Amino acid sequence: MQMIRISAGAIVVMVLILVLVAIFGRQKEDRNRIASVHNLQQWGIALNLYLIENDNQLPEVGKSPVTTEQTKAWFNALPPYLSEKPLAELPPGERPRPGVPSLWIRPGTRPVKIWDPEVFYFTYGMNRNLQPVEGTRSFRINEISFPGSVIFLAPINGYTPDAGPEDVVFPKTKTEAAQILFCDGHVQRLPRAKLLDPASLSASAAEKGISWFQQ
Repeated sequence: MQMIRISAGAIVVMVLILVLVAIFGRQKEDRNRIASVHNLQQWGIALNLYLIENDNQLPEVGKSPVTTEQTKAWFNALPPYLSEKPLAELPPGERPRPGVPSLWIRPGTRPVKIWDPEVFYFTYGMNRNLQPVEGTRSFRINEISFPGSVIFLAPINGYTPDAGPEDVVFPKTKTEAAQILFCDGHVQRLPRAKLLDPASLSASAAEKGISWFQQ
């Protein structure tokens, strides 16, 4: 049986390739993390401006399908504070899509070859417990004991405007920590292990469950 011999030079080249792949992978991960923080910080700015002009009333969660009639839903109410059009007013061709950077799309989302320009796709969702019952008003910020501990917006897989702990998308990294926007406007990395089991959120949202995670 003939043995395959690999020269020392070839081994060095392979090691260098592996090192470069690892470096590029970390750089891509860092870029996505920074872009994700920036997206959520922008939404946080919009949220704070909205609260100022609406007597501390949080926007509504909204529902699918996205429509212009939902003027108080976060996806229509917040964008104008960032000089952006409400989501429902974006015409086909301008609507967010996977892999195309925008405020609506979670960095790192892979592009797709076949895409329907008519659909509304966005990879952030508002904490549904901030408006526990559809058709009733959402919480006012001063009704929440600790806004800095209550999740407002989280990364999800798209198509729906609301989110619970079971919907949060975590990057495939060692820490499995997702960037989260809280009701006071700050952004924080939250590990998967910190999120509450959805089954534990059965109590009134006003009593527990708003924050989704163990403090």
